[in-house]
Amino acid sequence: MNSHPEDDALSWEGDDALEARRPEPARRASAPTPESVPTMSEAARQGAVGSGEGVPDADDEPQGIGTVTLVMLGILGGVYLLYTIGWAIGGVGMQAKAMFMLPGPLYLASMWIAVLAPALWFVATVMLTRGAKDWVRISTLVVGAALLVPWPFVVAGGGGAL
Repeated sequence: MNSHPEDDALSWEGDDALEARRPEPARRASAPTPESVPTMSEAARQGAVGSGEGVPDADDEPQGIGTVTLVMLGILGGVYLLYTIGWAIGGVGMQAKAMFMLPGPLYLASMWIAVLAPALWFVATVMLTRGAKDWVRISTLVVGAALLVPWPFVVAGGGGAL
C-alpha cells in the first residue's frame, strides 16, 4: 500500500513507476555536528546580517498592485479619459454662447484648464498615493470622478458641437 492515499487511485498493484516518481521524504533535522556549529566570529557576522543592517528582508520588499486595484485603476482611468474628451467637446460647444460673457483668450484658457483637470487629477492621485493603501487611492479617484463631471457636455449634449 502507498504512503499517500491520493496516489492510490492512480496506481495498480505492482506499479513501480509511481514509487520512482515520488520524492524522498524530508529528512529530520539531526543534532548539530561540531563542523556545523559556527564559531563566535561567524555567529556575530550572521547576527549582523540577520538584524537587517544593510540587507533587506523579504518583508521589506514592496508589494505589487493587486488585481482588483489594477482593474479599478483601469476603469477609473477610462472614466477620466472620457471626462477629458467630454470637457473638450462641451467647451467647444459652449464657446459661441460664452463669448458674450468672457473675452476669447480668457475663455480658451479656462476651457483648456477644464480639459486638462481630469488628467491632472488622475496623475496627481496616482503619484501622491503611491505609498498609501489601495482604498485611499481608489476613493480619491472616485471623489475626483464625482467632482470633475463635464457638465457642459452632460447638460447640453456637447452644446451642438457634435
